[in-house]
Amino acid sequence: MNRYFIIPLIALYTLLLTGARFVTPEDDWTGTPQADFMQSEIVQSYQCTSCHTIGERGGTVGPILNYVGNRRPKDWLKRWLADPQLVKPGTKMPSFNLPPAQLEMTVDYLTSMKKKFNTKEILAKNISLEKKGELLFEDYNCIACHRVGSEGRFVGPELTWIGLRKTQAWEKEWLADPPAFKPNTFMPNFNIPEKGIEALAEFLHLQQGQKNEDSQRWEFRTNFFLGNTDKERGELVFKRFGCWSCHGESAGGGVENPNMAPDELMPALKKTTNTFSMQEFVTRLKKKKFVKPLDASKPAPPFFCPDYGNHMNETEISDLYAYLKSFAPKKSKWKFK
Repeated sequence: MNRYFIIPLIALYTLLLTGARFVTPEDDWTGTPQADFMQSEIVQSYQCTSCHTIGERGGTVGPILNYVGNRRPKDWLKRWLADPQLVKPGTKMPSFNLPPAQLEMTVDYLTSMKKKFNTKEILAKNISLEKKGELLFEDYNCIACHRVGSEGRFVGPELTWIGLRKTQAWEKEWLADPPAFKPNTFMPNFNIPEKGIEALAEFLHLQQGQKNEDSQRWEFRTNFFLGNTDKERGELVFKRFGCWSCHGESAGGGVENPNMAPDELMPALKKTTNTFSMQEFVTRLKKKKFVKPLDASKPAPPFFCPDYGNHMNETEISDLYAYLKSFAPKKSKWKFK
């Protein structure tokens, strides 16, 4: 069976293993724009739920669409649906070449799928800053794109370990205006108030692997049902520890790390296994690595490499090495005549 057909079944297998019941849109979403979209000819014709979740049903490959209207304006959605590759090169989202009438209809459905944020009410609660941040994380539906533990999506970087690899000051700067820091980012600006940014940054900075076991269990089920190879298992490890948020998707590098010598760009990892043996790789993973600043008088680079090797088991390290090895340039073979 084709792997691209199998991937959307991960959610189904997870439900079966956890004993969770099946939930239809009518259970919790009756009369909502989400239910209307779910029953529309668009979803039925183009099988949107093979990759996206709408209501409580759908695949796990793309973002959860329930509140997409909160994070995407109409003009952005039109550009995205017209040519996803133009907006985000390399995306898995295909172009369906929607006729103008269907394009307008789809955009209308998506922009209507939104909710009222409870930011003021949450910030007014007499609870800890971390708890406020957690409630805001839920309220802004951050798991539509990000993952913590076994919940969420891999559209944006995994956040289970974010507190170990990014400074809290950077988290605040990023949340204030993501496109200002990275103009081509997929993450929109939610215009979060300053107090909300402080709470969210507090919550995120305290995510230092507490839900790692939840992630491992989810990965075990996924790997089991898909029959994943060590390389494919390693890709999930690469994502869970957030390696791609600094070293790029597919280990291609190019992520900006301000004031990092020599060029303010995080390195690619494609040649890692050509440079380090397995034992050397393990040793390197177990040491926290702070990058050198380009200018010592300016703030230190916000991204650094944690001692992830001390939080991985032997199988995870081996699988990660296999994943990185799949990118390694083949060594030249000299032939003499």
